[in-house]
Amino acid sequence: MNYSSNPSVPVEISNIKHGLQVAKGLMKVKEDGLHLEFEVKDSFVGIIKSGVQSAVISYADLEDLRFEKGWWNGSLILEGSSMKVFEDLPGSEQGRLKFKIKRSDRGDAQNAVSSARVHLSEHKLEQMEKRDAEER
Repeated sequence: MNYSSNPSVPVEISNIKHGLQVAKGLMKVKEDGLHLEFEVKDSFVGIIKSGVQSAVISYADLEDLRFEKGWWNGSLILEGSSMKVFEDLPGSEQGRLKFKIKRSDRGDAQNAVSSARVHLSEHKLEQMEKRDAEER
């Protein structure tokens, strides 16, 4: 398991273009947001359809994130504050992005979610304090 201050977890977005493509990559939890690096491949042949792409999802754009354990795999689910948050990322649907997590990476995923939730809570607390200060 990865217990660094910036935990990372291998992620997969399946079911892109009706299951014809899959994106595989890495999500790193950092203080300014979730950093994603991924490449899109053909599901059947494995031919790379894109180079390595990257994106940063700031905590200001996240409503929630959670890890759900399944029988064989797990899911890491990000919920954006609007549908526009994930519009440039493959596989997003209605302001939600769902990553498939391999069974062997569950511990890393749970660690990453815990760390990201701390950052998200800190961000929301800072925003509340700013609003309170402005109202005074």
